[in-house]
Amino acid sequence: MNRRQLPLLLAAPLIASGVARAQPAFPNRPLRIIVPFPAGGASDAMSRAFADLMAPHLGQRVLVDNRPGAGGNLGVEAAARAPADGYTMLTSGPNIINTRYLIRDTPFQWERDLDCLGLMFSSPNVLVVHPSLPVRTVPEFIAYARANPGKLNFASAGAGGSIHLSAEMFMTMTGTQMVHVPYRGDALARTDLTSGAVQVMFNGIATSVEPVRIGQWRGLATTGLRRASILPDLPTLDEAGLRGYEVTSWMGLFGPKGIPADARATLRRAFSAAFADPGMRVAADRLGQDIVNSTPEEHLAFMQRQEAAWKPILEAIGFSS
Repeated sequence: MNRRQLPLLLAAPLIASGVARAQPAFPNRPLRIIVPFPAGGASDAMSRAFADLMAPHLGQRVLVDNRPGAGGNLGVEAAARAPADGYTMLTSGPNIINTRYLIRDTPFQWERDLDCLGLMFSSPNVLVVHPSLPVRTVPEFIAYARANPGKLNFASAGAGGSIHLSAEMFMTMTGTQMVHVPYRGDALARTDLTSGAVQVMFNGIATSVEPVRIGQWRGLATTGLRRASILPDLPTLDEAGLRGYEVTSWMGLFGPKGIPADARATLRRAFSAAFADPGMRVAADRLGQDIVNSTPEEHLAFMQRQEAAWKPILEAIGFSS
């Protein structure tokens, strides 16, 4: 080593530390939340409310990117394949667990490809039927379905979601047979229920209130264990005779696997701040959602319990494609 090289070697650590300090703080550009369903549904509405309340605490815009298709799989796959830099998030629900048991070659595995960032919301679904059906109560509907096996069509927003699984559990517990008609999103399914192209749906509660109120649909029961505050006149299916029946729709926030610890911490601070905002309660109440607001660890444990509970039911249903 000559005397000219020595100053360069001594300066190298200082140069390296200067480069590290020069890295821009996270986030320094807009972020996005992928919603694996079309605009217009409850998942989309709650994701947009969350994004708007999260953005001020990140100092950047948080954009909602709707990626519908394949029962939510297209959007989940897009999130799983995105760079794990914290700039892409995903809101998703039961389909993220369940589709692997219902659709062959599902292109992701949630526990391998995604980080759990926190549970957000939960809500019951509503058993609604087209008014042309000669039923007004759950016992009447069960009797009608048993007398007409395979003649009723039930809509869903895609295989594996809570709308689909609510119907599957209902058929299992009642010994009825209905035909599953999956759509690319719940908005399209609702349109066909209104027209009578399908006769039955276990729809999300937020988008059921108005059609039930004006008589486009007939509400029979809700799927939680307690009555819904925004449809208090409807019994639960448990009350109506299906003891132990309970299916809820839930939403969690995810990111691509391997988000750096500092970015995760920043996202979590913004997550908590968004849920502390009174505006979140207003949005949740308007759409009939219960706020969960869990930690990532609680979110992961919940996912594991859900998979264990639903796996035998889903395997019995078998692959649809």
